[in-house]
Amino acid sequence: MIPKVALITGASSGIGWETAKLLAARGWRLAVTARRKARLDTLANGFEKGDECPRGERPPLVLPADISQPDQARAVVLSTVAHFGRLDVLVNNAGILRMSPFMDMPVDEMREIFETNFWATIETVRAAIPVMEKQGGGHIVQVGSGVSRRGLPFMAAYAASKFALLGLTEGLRMELAPKGITMSLVLPGGTETEMPANLDRSRLPPTYPSHERSRVSAERAARAVVKAVEGKNTEIHVPWWNRPGIWFSTLFPSLADRLIRRSYGKALK
Repeated sequence: MIPKVALITGASSGIGWETAKLLAARGWRLAVTARRKARLDTLANGFEKGDECPRGERPPLVLPADISQPDQARAVVLSTVAHFGRLDVLVNNAGILRMSPFMDMPVDEMREIFETNFWATIETVRAAIPVMEKQGGGHIVQVGSGVSRRGLPFMAAYAASKFALLGLTEGLRMELAPKGITMSLVLPGGTETEMPANLDRSRLPPTYPSHERSRVSAERAARAVVKAVEGKNTEIHVPWWNRPGIWFSTLFPSLADRLIRRSYGKALK
């Protein structure tokens, strides 16, 4: 049986890193990309030592890149195919988080958020579709966020980028089905990764709630990604109980607004 091939973006830490470990343990051939080459090399060296997957398995193909740059986003897909001869799964996990009151965030910074969280995905998906169609099918997993379906204070631009990813995925899911290409969306809530840990909070109110207790581990979110890869699930919320909250917010948006404002307390005054 020919091992399947997956490309994971944003693999230098967090959900991407943990997803690489889990897929490797299942015998997948991997290509990993992120801006931090040293971190990708650390991941690959762990594979060679048998730390991250059974000793003797091939380490991942390391493709350092800034996928917010369109040519580099396309290049990592084409390099994966050139190396392995195919691409079965694309995991679009790369993302950046910026938070502040809306009027305090420069528009250029909002554009930066969209370049990584949305437009980079456009480029990788457009590069992957012809490859997958030619080989008879494939699967694309988009890693969104809990705010893909419910915006929150001080996250307007970030949430907008994730809403855009949601719309893209839902539209392509129907459009690409006749080509044998399936789409999944994984929506993690707060996750223990470097992204929130290294967040610049200087523009947030001093009373902004940390929400640390509600975060899930990166490994738990990665298990959801692998579940999507293997089961081709349409949409997975992490943790699962976020989904009823989304339903409630959709049915009763005004009431949901009031409850969310109350949870933020003085930060919204």
